[in-house]
Amino acid sequence: MKFTNKLIGFIIFCVLSSVGVVLLGGAVSLRELAIETQKQNISRLIDVMDEQLAMEDSEPRFAFWLPELLRAHSVLQLTVEKEGLVSYYFDANTPDTDAVASFLKEYYFKLRANNDFTAKVVMLSPYYAMEYPPVLLTGVGTGLVIALFGLVIAIRLLRRGMYGAELLSIRSYKIMNGDHLKVAVGTDAEWPKATSRAFDKLIADLEDTKQERSRFDSYMRTNAFVDASTGIGNRDSFLNQLEAMLSDPGVIAGTVIKIELYELSQLNYNHGVASVDEMVKSVSELLSKFVDRFTDSVLARYRGDQFIVLLPRITGPESEIVMKQLYKLLTRVGLSTPVDCDELFYTGVAIYHHGEDAEDVLESVDQALKIAVLQGSSGWFLYEQEELSPVHSKGTVRWRALFDKTFNNKGFYYEQQSILSMADKTLLGYEIYPRLKDENNDWVHAGVFLPMAEKCGVLKRIDRLTVEHAISSLEHGEAIACGINLDIQSYLDKRFMRAVYLDIIRLPAALRGLIHFEIHEYQINRNLAMLLDPVKNLKALGCRIAVDMVGQDVVDSSYIKKLDVDVIKIHPSLVRDLHKRQINQLAIRSILGGTVNLATTVIAVGVESKGEWDSLNKLGVYGAQGYFCNKVSVLAES
Repeated sequence: MKFTNKLIGFIIFCVLSSVGVVLLGGAVSLRELAIETQKQNISRLIDVMDEQLAMEDSEPRFAFWLPELLRAHSVLQLTVEKEGLVSYYFDANTPDTDAVASFLKEYYFKLRANNDFTAKVVMLSPYYAMEYPPVLLTGVGTGLVIALFGLVIAIRLLRRGMYGAELLSIRSYKIMNGDHLKVAVGTDAEWPKATSRAFDKLIADLEDTKQERSRFDSYMRTNAFVDASTGIGNRDSFLNQLEAMLSDPGVIAGTVIKIELYELSQLNYNHGVASVDEMVKSVSELLSKFVDRFTDSVLARYRGDQFIVLLPRITGPESEIVMKQLYKLLTRVGLSTPVDCDELFYTGVAIYHHGEDAEDVLESVDQALKIAVLQGSSGWFLYEQEELSPVHSKGTVRWRALFDKTFNNKGFYYEQQSILSMADKTLLGYEIYPRLKDENNDWVHAGVFLPMAEKCGVLKRIDRLTVEHAISSLEHGEAIACGINLDIQSYLDKRFMRAVYLDIIRLPAALRGLIHFEIHEYQINRNLAMLLDPVKNLKALGCRIAVDMVGQDVVDSSYIKKLDVDVIKIHPSLVRDLHKRQINQLAIRSILGGTVNLATTVIAVGVESKGEWDSLNKLGVYGAQGYFCNKVSVLAES
């Protein structure tokens, strides 16, 4: 019920209750007054009887004239007693006395002059024979009509006056539902005016605060991990990404490329700092476009005269092909400063493998860079390329054969990684990953075969099986949250998503909310407009949306509200050795600040030590996922 209707209903109840109480009180008072009048009239007859009893010893004279007078006063019975003996008795002998028994009224009198005498009078109630002609009720009826008419007029005036308050109430509900941007400015009809203007001011101040906080968060993350001159990642950002890649079992190997602009200080002296800075920005833009072609690639400015590139899963012959393309691109770059490109760029290349130490990898690439410089002229050198694991060195044809065999044998398996609450280490849910076995019956991690599945054109098919497995697990297993990470192309494929919607609909509503569809933050930033519809449909079905790889790149966080994100998962590069890195803690604080006053929870991914767990707990992160969490879970079960 609306606010105005509640108020009007209360007023009507109060008015009608007051009228009812007045009428009831008047009727009771009138009845008591009539009874008291009747009693006083009879008491006068009793006084006359009392006087005559005092004067005569024999039968009183009133026995002759009193009966007629009693009948005139509608007295049915009169009994005079002295010490229990009846001295005088009168009965009107009315035949229908029994029929009016409920209307009889009895009065008792003690005679004043003759104290030993008592009189009992039985007569009809004064209301029995009373008639109520319309004329007598005209006054009361007119008063009621006037009262009701006035009430109707008052209600109409009140409703009209409270219309502004009703608008203000509706606006308040919209603000509480999170639609404050739609009602940021109130209408002139809102009342009270001061409250409406206060709402306007508070909403405007809130938006300014949010924008300022967003700018501040972006500023912190930008200054922490972005090179101010070129806008790409800095040394800290690259080290975080490299350590995360080295600890990721899904990335068996990759390539690190360090590019040095030779004798940059001499160029500053010869051509001026402004010209050289422009040249550095041009090289940065060129490298950014080049590395965008590779999945999960990282570009950073390692120091003033060096750029460094991280290309996961690019190894062996692919590294040489990439370097030839990059070298050809660098030698053809157009520079505003008159510099010979053949004497400008020197590149060192090193192959890294899963589990290596970051310092060893950087030492290898530095050694390769020194050799490239010693060779003279712009060029590149690949440092001690080691033999790759058989699984990763497969060609596309062998991968396709392995996928076909796995599909035919239904040989996909799924591993679960626990997500624990930071507060009490209770299980919040799982994230599932597909796995398969190669020809040697060895397990192959999803991070290894999914990029090859994309090249072979079977990634959507694997995503489809992952969705079916998650739904089946919820139908026949434990009802607990389940996270699935699909490729961005699967989300953007309408036919694929239509099949997913049909699968989800068959689940009970309570189970749909346990499915978490995860999307990479980088992909959201590039495809936000196209993701709005599939995400909206998934939310309408009751599913939840999670964004992973958050913090890997500095992007606009406005997608959190646009997509109504439920869960944010921090990238492992920010979590690694968090207790030792103040900059990473600052970045995580900025991510948490972006979820203030929202229903979005933050989960850290890649937690591998107690120090990282404790630091995340102090920062206020909601949950954690990683090796340490699985270890804790196993210990808890045992």
